[in-house]
Order: sequence, then structure tokens, then C-alpha cells
Amino acid sequence: MTGFDRVVMPAVLVALAACDDAGIDPMTRITAPRVLAITTEPSALSLDGELALTALTVDPDGPRIGIGGSTSIDGRPVDAMRMRACAPWKFITDPTRDCVGDDALPLELDAAGRAVTSAAELATAFPSPPGVPAPPDPWRAALAAGLKLRVPIIAEVDVDGQTLIARRDVDVVETTVQRQNPRLAEIRFDGMSTGTLRAGQRYVLTATIDRTSLDEVPDAEPLGALENVVCNFYSPAGEISEAEVSVVDPDALVPETTPNTYTAGLPGTTWLFVIATDETGGMSLTSVRLTIE
Repeated sequence: MTGFDRVVMPAVLVALAACDDAGIDPMTRITAPRVLAITTEPSALSLDGELALTALTVDPDGPRIGIGGSTSIDGRPVDAMRMRACAPWKFITDPTRDCVGDDALPLELDAAGRAVTSAAELATAFPSPPGVPAPPDPWRAALAAGLKLRVPIIAEVDVDGQTLIARRDVDVVETTVQRQNPRLAEIRFDGMSTGTLRAGQRYVLTATIDRTSLDEVPDAEPLGALENVVCNFYSPAGEISEAEVSVVDPDALVPETTPNTYTAGLPGTTWLFVIATDETGGMSLTSVRLTIE
């Protein structure tokens, strides 16, 4: 899990399967379909803006792209998907109980599994807490009063006979606040960007971040300091020593994570999935196809 608590990483309700007498598979091992992230563009919802959301599902054979029966996208789609926004003042413990009825706004999905909503649409659906009169422009009034608005997003993904549930909390910000997602630039094995590895060999695994995608830390001392980023690593095969590593120096010309290690498994084709998350909820995911020789 990411070290930042501004975003709730997907709570995918799937059990980890036992792998040997020592116990269960590590959390970095992809053994079945899993929703690794709900990404948004941009990373926060401006009061006058829109937000595009995508639930990213993977399995041992790679990314699952699109929704079956409604997509012409060349890929391996999921069977079905539903996504809804929840009232920002409702405490969500159980999504199936706490984000329903008037506390939920179903979002329309396209064939690629992408939903688009806006602050205006959400403010109309959730103008104020129950029993509290809604002032004109209630969300702007709430932010002006110093209140934090954070909209929980729930995704339900039907894939291979099971339903996966994931959650993402999205900040609502003033129009003047601009936030972006940290972009993964390269995934490096022993300092090189490559998709071909040798079976059984251990590699130093790092990720680099596009420095221009990093925002300044709000109210930082010193002023101008860039947000920290953590990266989470997952793969169906091979061994990853650390589930999460941090970027060493966000202010570096090419910010790079501290060294992780990846030990390649048996010959064949596999994947590496990497999620980058910054301090204010920005998130991106990249999938790297690996050939093990």
C-alpha cells in the first residue's frame, strides 16, 4: 500500500491464494484478476472542472482492457463494470451499504470503462448533508469556509465469475488549484530500460518519474519543494523484494526511486505493473511486458 493516506488504494475483495507450505502469495504477486487502481485525470476535481475516471484491472496475463459486449477495443475486456460517486460527507465503511440511494450517483461508462463527471453534476447530486439547508453554490461555500471535500468513487468490476470492488477518494479543489498526476518515465532493470530479462537473474529495479509532472507541495517549507512519490510494484511471476519504494529526490533532474530488486522467474512472457502515487492523491499506472529468456 502507498505510504500516503490521501488516497484510499483499491480495496479489492479477493483472497490471496496459498502458494506453498510457508503461507500465502505476497501482495506483489498477481495470481488472479485485481483492480490495481482507479486513476483520474486530472488528479483532483476543480470546482469548475470535469474528471475522467478509469478502473484499471489486471490479471496474470496482463491488463484487461474495455468492457465485454460493448467494446470494439482489441484486448481482453472485463465482463461488466459499474462506477458510482458517493456523497462527500457520508462516512463509507461498506460501499454496498453506505453508498446507495440518495448517497450515490451512478456514473456512465464508455466501452473502454472510462467515466466522466463534473463538480457541477456532483454538487447537484449532493448539495449538502441531510437536514442542512443548501446555500447557493454549496460546494464553493464549503471550500471557502475551509472545509475539505473529498468524493469517494466506488468501482465494481465483474471479471471471470467474480466481482472486484475498489475505491478512490478524489479531492475537490478551488478553480485556482491545479494538480496533475505523477507520470512514470522509465522502469529500469540494472539501470536500463528493457523488456528482456534472463531467467533466475536478480535485477536492481527502479522507476523514474517525469519531473515536469510533479506539483509543488502545498504550504511547503521551503517554498517550491516538489511532492514526494511512492511506487508500488506487482507482477504475476518472479520475485519483488519490496512492495513499495520512494523517490529519492523529487527535485532531481530525473527523480528515481530507491533500489528495489526483481528476480526473474521461468522463461516465458510476464508483466510488471507499477503504480506511482504523490502526496496529494495524484496517481498513474504503467504496465511493462517482460520476456524472460
